[in-house]
Amino acid sequence: MVPPTPRGENFLDPATKTHINDDPAQYYDYALSYIILFQLHDHIARKILHQDPHATNYYGNKEVGQFLQGIMRPGSSRDWRTVLKEKTGEDLSARAMVAYFQPLMVYLKEQNKGRKYTM
Repeated sequence: MVPPTPRGENFLDPATKTHINDDPAQYYDYALSYIILFQLHDHIARKILHQDPHATNYYGNKEVGQFLQGIMRPGSSRDWRTVLKEKTGEDLSARAMVAYFQPLMVYLKEQNKGRKYTM
């Protein structure tokens, strides 16, 4: 592996997150955690609090606390996928994350109309 351009002293590769090199599988955990975060947030917002996921306030809500406690209580004694399905009614899915960012996608598509290169 070689860099695409010459690299000088101003590049500080050692300061990178060390587990990129030591344990790259850790990034799968990060990705899964964000999918689960959005899925739980969506469930709490819509099903428990009946609020818009973009403007949800959990503060002081005992029902939310009980829901989260119920998710965490089994610990490693049960498969997390089973617990997630039982508590939210959904298998692991990026649906909630996609839905959350849909307004942004609409905006970006509009802003990028006619551009040759977009992300």
